[in-house]
Amino acid sequence: MTASLFINPHSERVGKKGSRIATYATEHDARVFDLALFETLPSQVEAALETSDLIVIEGGDGTVQSVMSEVMRQSGEDRALPDFAIASGGMTNQIAKIIGMKRVGRSGLKSIHQDPNALETRLLKLSCDGAPDQYGFLFSTGALPMVTDYAKNELHTRGIGGSAAVVGGLVKAVTAERDSVMRETDCTLRINGETLAGRHLGTVATTLPSITMGLDPFWGDEVGDLRLTYVQGGCSKLYRHIAEIWVGFKDKDRRPDGFHSWNAQDAEFDYSGPVMLDGEPIHVPSNQFRLSASRPIIIRR
Repeated sequence: MTASLFINPHSERVGKKGSRIATYATEHDARVFDLALFETLPSQVEAALETSDLIVIEGGDGTVQSVMSEVMRQSGEDRALPDFAIASGGMTNQIAKIIGMKRVGRSGLKSIHQDPNALETRLLKLSCDGAPDQYGFLFSTGALPMVTDYAKNELHTRGIGGSAAVVGGLVKAVTAERDSVMRETDCTLRINGETLAGRHLGTVATTLPSITMGLDPFWGDEVGDLRLTYVQGGCSKLYRHIAEIWVGFKDKDRRPDGFHSWNAQDAEFDYSGPVMLDGEPIHVPSNQFRLSASRPIIIRR
């Protein structure tokens, strides 16, 4: 297996302490791509796909999303995909914490080549007319992008990063100051033959087994790789539902209080508010877009 290493020197950890995998590239016959200038990413991915069947990404969640999106776009539906591995290198590293390399450095690069427990999963695919498809692992609208903005602008600037910043944003959001952090927005969602329209607090979707800090706020029982939870505007008992979901109590019909969750193959949105993919705000040129699951990928850990 021939590896290409994509390293973002501007990511928080890599920028402060240096890369933990670049030093060992030569002994593993791996090619290193420096992401100092993201404008070169398309040509770098093109070169990597010609020679590599493993792509290792060292950086934060935004770096992971950018590299994997470019790989998926260039590979299309027919070209064989490389395997992936993710080394934490950013501020929050939520993706790496869930499906990233267990060890990073010499032993980590060696072990992923021999990984007997590689994970087969899928990426979220966001499609919109007039824009390239984007791929990632955690999608959200409304409240979660607003909480993330608060964490970045108010907590990261104080040196509070990682899960602590996420918790801080959530605590702020579920206090009496909730409206200062997250506001309701208009949304129309079509999923599994249902349509929900009107004010909504937010949506969260993933193909991962969990999201931040092991939270798994999904309880749909349909067949589908896309897991999506939608919270209507004016939802009642918000704090109680969040607490119950956080501790894993899911055997309850929450729809009367405005909480909905499904497994699905795809979902269609008509929405113009904030959208986030893997912790990064994304621009959607049309108010209409589609969320689905990609073809299978392999993650080595």
